[in-house]
Amino acid sequence: MLKTTSISRKFPPLRYVVIPAIAIVGIVLVIVTVFKQVPNVPIATIIVAPPKSPFDVRISGIGTVLPSSDVVSVGTSIAGDVTEVAVTEGQEVKVGDLLFRIDGRQTQADLAVANAKVVVAQGKLASVKALPRATTLHEAQAVVAAAKAQLMDAQGRLGRLEELGIEAATSRNEEPRLKYELAVAQAGFDRAQAQLDEVKQGAWKEDVDIANAEVLVAQAEVARLQVQLERESVRAPITGTVLYLDIDTGEHVVPGSLQQMVALGLLTPLNVRVQMDEMDAWRFRPESKAIAMPRGGAKGEFPLRFLRLVPLITPKRLLNGDSAERVDVRVMEVEYELDNPGTMSVLPGQVVDVFIEVPADVGK
Repeated sequence: MLKTTSISRKFPPLRYVVIPAIAIVGIVLVIVTVFKQVPNVPIATIIVAPPKSPFDVRISGIGTVLPSSDVVSVGTSIAGDVTEVAVTEGQEVKVGDLLFRIDGRQTQADLAVANAKVVVAQGKLASVKALPRATTLHEAQAVVAAAKAQLMDAQGRLGRLEELGIEAATSRNEEPRLKYELAVAQAGFDRAQAQLDEVKQGAWKEDVDIANAEVLVAQAEVARLQVQLERESVRAPITGTVLYLDIDTGEHVVPGSLQQMVALGLLTPLNVRVQMDEMDAWRFRPESKAIAMPRGGAKGEFPLRFLRLVPLITPKRLLNGDSAERVDVRVMEVEYELDNPGTMSVLPGQVVDVFIEVPADVGK
């Protein structure tokens, strides 16, 4: 019978212990390395708390602060180079104050020519009305006198011939010639007399009317150029404050440009135009209380006074930046007057949060 002996192993197999251990250590090292590389981001704290409505049932909206006159954009209706900018941002202006001026040298030159044409037309009218002139009248009278003398001479010669008797040979030859000369003298006298009568009548009414019309045309051209020159000096259409200025001396401007050259607005008082969701439009009442709250941590509630309602629902244009805000909606716009605007630091274009109270009986 054979004797069997067992062989004892001092170390576990490599594939059962060592390799798994190395893998576990590698996983631990990867986890530790990843956690060390992750930056320590602190939890964001709320710097400014969102506004809280004082009304239990309310309509919320976004309001834009506007001048009571709205923002009036002033441009030019004439193309040209800017030669003077007379205002600065923040400056108060009155109606008719100069804002900026466009080069008007060509218009001034044309105006000088037009004024000269007016003088010429007025002189022509005066000369027509002055007819008949004394010299012209005396000349016409002298022509009549000369024609009359020629007529008398022709009549005298024909009369003397008739006294000699027409039976004489000379009379038969001279009579036709003298009668012809008499007829010519008579026609000359009649023409001279007609010219004298025309001179005495003075200017015709038609000639005076034409001269008057020429004066009016020349004066109208002067008036047109004066208007042109005035339009080259762009002036304030309202009393207010210069809110924005984007024009410099030497800049070429054209009418119809999208550039907002000068923006004006009346800052006393200020208005707030509010956009509210169309779904809340049926709950709105003009007599309801409304307040505005400025953003950025400013304290206070500022009462609003209802002015007008825009009776047209339009797509939403003003966004408040909230990630949950709906943008595919339509809104109703309401305009309020901001009560005591001097007590808060607001400027036209600033966005405020607006809350409007909903009466308890609405929806019942």
